[in-house]
Amino acid sequence: MLDLLNMATTLTRENREYRPHHWEEVDCLFCGSPQFRGHEKYGPDHRYTYVQCEQCALVYARPRPRYDAEFIEAAYSLYDTESHHLVTRGQLSADERALVEQYKITLRQIEAALGRKGQILDIGCATGLFILAAQEDGWNPIGIDISASMTTAAHLNFGLTTYCGQYHELDLSRHGTFDAIYCSHVIEHIPNPNAWGEKFRADLKPDGVLCLNIPNQFSIDRVFKRGLKRLGLRRDHWERWRTPDHLFEPHLDPMRFFLHRHHFEILSAFTYSGNESPNPTWAQNFFHRVLKIGPRLRILSRPLPVLKDR
Repeated sequence: MLDLLNMATTLTRENREYRPHHWEEVDCLFCGSPQFRGHEKYGPDHRYTYVQCEQCALVYARPRPRYDAEFIEAAYSLYDTESHHLVTRGQLSADERALVEQYKITLRQIEAALGRKGQILDIGCATGLFILAAQEDGWNPIGIDISASMTTAAHLNFGLTTYCGQYHELDLSRHGTFDAIYCSHVIEHIPNPNAWGEKFRADLKPDGVLCLNIPNQFSIDRVFKRGLKRLGLRRDHWERWRTPDHLFEPHLDPMRFFLHRHHFEILSAFTYSGNESPNPTWAQNFFHRVLKIGPRLRILSRPLPVLKDR
């Protein structure tokens, strides 16, 4: 998935400010608890609010814009950036080639957890660079994305198999079940993560691997900046067209709850930076794998067998 914190939308091109027409109050998206405490004000003029669930510790937007056609159009009808532009047919820029090689680091982590290569689903495939990396690395990749322009680009540029639509609404049964599912910085954008948790299990082989990349709400950087905001020493600098598209902000503790609820066991969980190294130093390993305080969190998990009552 693209870095949606820096995405461009139709509002950018039209130079329009985003103002939601419809708001909704929601309980915790993971556990359903109505109990919460204030967490952070954010966005232009700090007009949006994150709260934290008292039960599972998930940080989520309350109130939030209603996730309807208007919101989807404003947030996702077009997204591209200078570093993730629509490539010309079959040609990659130097930055895009570097990103493909970065993705191969993740693919080898998935392969190590799975014990083989196989069929992999990329949820939020954008212009297809991850599934291109997977194809080059010997996997059988399929990509899906909410943006038709992105899935079309991936198919036309690289001949990759892609589908456009919301993951929980797509019937992928023609492909059977997957050896691995890769979902990078996508799940925090959806209003119904528990529906996705159920579909992850349905779409994975019993020994398959689910790889989730998510922002780390309690990274050292986020904690420091949030502290400055609470002291009145810092304000957000948001473009006024930006949408509050992160409907929740996960971190490791609520993700443990979410995965346990959907009968997944965590194989490994660690943070990483934007320039991930295939051969990290001991200091990088300590920072990301022991302290787990980097800006992004990666969790590799697999389904647990569910015992049925006789």
